[in-house]
Amino acid sequence: MSGSSGRSSGAIAGIVAALVALLLIVVLFVVVITGGSDDCVPGSPTAASAPSGSHVKPTDPAQTSMTSGFGERWGTQHQGNDYAGPEGTAIHAFTDGRVVDAGPASGFGNWIVIDHEIDGQIYSTVYGHMWDDGVSVATGDQVSAGQRIGAIGNNGESTGAHLHFEIWQGPRLGGGTALDPTSWVEDAAAPGEALSPPPVSGGELAPVGGLNERQLALAEHTVAVGEAMGVPEQGIVVALATTGQESTYRLLANSNVPDSLNYPHDGVGSDHDSVNQFQQRVGMWGTAEELMNATTSNVKFYNALLAVPGWEAMAVTVAAQTVQRSAYPDAYADDEPLARTLAARFAGASAELDPVELDAIRSGTAVAVSVAAGGQLAGCTSAPSNPEAPGYVEGGPFGMNVIAAAARWIGTPYAWGGGDANGPTRGISDGGGFADANGDSGKTGFDCSGLTLHAIYQASGGQIELPHFTGSRANPGQLYDPRGTDIAFEQKQPGDLIFFGSDGDTHHVGIYYGVEGGQEMLLNAPQSGDVVSIQPLSNWSGDQMYVRRFG
Repeated sequence: MSGSSGRSSGAIAGIVAALVALLLIVVLFVVVITGGSDDCVPGSPTAASAPSGSHVKPTDPAQTSMTSGFGERWGTQHQGNDYAGPEGTAIHAFTDGRVVDAGPASGFGNWIVIDHEIDGQIYSTVYGHMWDDGVSVATGDQVSAGQRIGAIGNNGESTGAHLHFEIWQGPRLGGGTALDPTSWVEDAAAPGEALSPPPVSGGELAPVGGLNERQLALAEHTVAVGEAMGVPEQGIVVALATTGQESTYRLLANSNVPDSLNYPHDGVGSDHDSVNQFQQRVGMWGTAEELMNATTSNVKFYNALLAVPGWEAMAVTVAAQTVQRSAYPDAYADDEPLARTLAARFAGASAELDPVELDAIRSGTAVAVSVAAGGQLAGCTSAPSNPEAPGYVEGGPFGMNVIAAAARWIGTPYAWGGGDANGPTRGISDGGGFADANGDSGKTGFDCSGLTLHAIYQASGGQIELPHFTGSRANPGQLYDPRGTDIAFEQKQPGDLIFFGSDGDTHHVGIYYGVEGGQEMLLNAPQSGDVVSIQPLSNWSGDQMYVRRFG
């Protein structure tokens, strides 16, 4: 199926060493903090409410103006405010919540209704008059404060392009009361303005280390989340030092990840596809929606740290580097003094967390996978069929979709003969060889060619299903499949398949991932006893390499 048991002992040793730094990635794709039936689906949006006060104007005041307010109008009650602007102008969610209706509505043309929990009470916001293609969310979606949810239209009972915006105390679809939204909107931040979590303590924060109010609020939030998860103080110091070095305690969007700009942020960076206070990479750590949520990003970092064997005995800079895999391993050392000051300053912050957020954090820690034990998600009976891969974009670049489809399964056990078009399957016996010695026939997972056939099938929308074999002169397999194109090694691109062997016979295949920290990387299912992971391409330097491009 893959022949990876034939690799040299030197290559195997290299993989083992690399896994020490890579184990943390496994956890990142299986940590979820949603409740209900979605708890078993890595990549699901977080259900945690925005901290009280994280409110965003529904339109950019630089692009729109209020033309009609709440109250009596034309002999009837106008139950919201109208914000006029050009058709296509972005409409943003007022705060975190769940979409309870999205689509056609009498008088509105189309509307979006979102329920929120604000200060322990249910409120609804309503957005109206969008064209059909101006509704960007669907019923049941979880949205974040400031997220783009639609575009201004002129649909329904409308006299010009505008957004009709309402706020209801109590559910709009369940007997709520309409409120004048004017003061709510005036007090909210404009879309894209800094919106780090407000102080957990609810009051002004005394200056520390030259940090401003928002920077301190983000640091306090990191302390609170760590405490809620039961992370020792040393781990909180590691997280704070990492945040200080990576972002100077700012929640950063990224100009290379346009979707990240739709969420509240404290600034815009451009380093690869890294976002938030930890500069976590979209696709590797989760979706832009997840990573632009300060709570979710903290939970992901802490779970990654806790998965590092012996992290508590490491120097702060070593522990941080092991999680971050930074190109500058000593960079975190000078951030430790301020991190310790902040950890002491905000000790006990978790006692002030919103109960809903506290429950979400604690439920998140309950579903972390134990990598060493090859564990599964708590409460999950099996992996979902045909999961939607984080980063997958229908009709998007084929190579990126290949990576997204495979990266969805990072941390899944290697299983000889495992994997098909729909996901991991039970492994099979290799007749008493390396796979049997590692119990592959009792595992559910992928072998190398099972992972690549799955990724190509998913990226092609089911149009390309490759054979479950790498390829040789006697058995064409994937290497000689006529739907692929031979690519010169120096012209390879992310998403291309790389086959390893000699003289046209191959024993392993993986997906070229790109360059990380100056090293070319391969996304693959390495061998029995391992898990799906991203590893240096140099681990296979002793093999001939053949590059094929599909799609």
